[in-house]
Amino acid sequence: MDRPLTALEIFKYLPAVKPEVSFFQIQQTLASSDWLAERIKTRQGLYFLKKRDGLLALRGDRLKLSQLKWKKLRTLVKRLALVPFLKLVAVTGSLTAYNTQPSSDFDLLVVAQSDRLWTARTFLTALTAMLGIRRHGRATRDRLCLNCYLTQAGLEIKHAAKPHDFHSAQEYGRMTPVLEIADGLYQQFLTQNSWLKDFLAVYPWSNFIGAKKITPSPFLGILRRIAEWLLGDRIGERLEKTFGRWQGQRIRLKNENQPDDQIYTSSTCLMFHPHSKSYQLLQVFNQRLASLI
Repeated sequence: MDRPLTALEIFKYLPAVKPEVSFFQIQQTLASSDWLAERIKTRQGLYFLKKRDGLLALRGDRLKLSQLKWKKLRTLVKRLALVPFLKLVAVTGSLTAYNTQPSSDFDLLVVAQSDRLWTARTFLTALTAMLGIRRHGRATRDRLCLNCYLTQAGLEIKHAAKPHDFHSAQEYGRMTPVLEIADGLYQQFLTQNSWLKDFLAVYPWSNFIGAKKITPSPFLGILRRIAEWLLGDRIGERLEKTFGRWQGQRIRLKNENQPDDQIYTSSTCLMFHPHSKSYQLLQVFNQRLASLI
């Protein structure tokens, strides 16, 4: 409600309803509803709550900023093609809605090879730290926030890892792949997360599928495959177990005072949202929506 929307965006962001609503019906309702006319204004093809005209300029500023941040992110992600056992990098968060702020970081969802989750995370964390592009502490602006890891054999985001609600559906419904090393993996993600359809009227959103993908460097690809070959036998298996024990202990110590519902670890999924406001945001959204109705 703090962002003016086009008619198409209103249609795309609708919660799942029965019977289904078409884009034509949305356009008709926006044009003819007396109830809406009392509550919203339209200007320059954008719809927003009355007395919120200042949001028009804010949307324009954030749109321009988001375009610059997308360009920077794509440059940063190119380097990640070096990480062994990395199969997919996708973006979530405010950037996918072009509603980012100057201090915003880049929320990433990462998919690793099934039997090398901890190894991939170790190398990815080390590389981003050495390059100075990993979020830590108060260093957030244009940094990579590695808050979700999945594996090829565990692409479904289960309820235990993340609540299945409208907020989560918006987050992962807008998820945009930027680096797909294993062909077809993003489509598999869409298939295995069919629960999103329970909350979104339009899913998947086709314009998110390939618009931001980058072509990984062939040279980095060669180096990555060499590393995977070297770490693909029993040595790699032992390292995976060692990395798992080491990181598991660090995660427990670092987050021992955090709510249990914000940190989730398993052999196929790692989810880190220690300061998540998703529950509060969803409550506020529902309350404000109820006040309008």
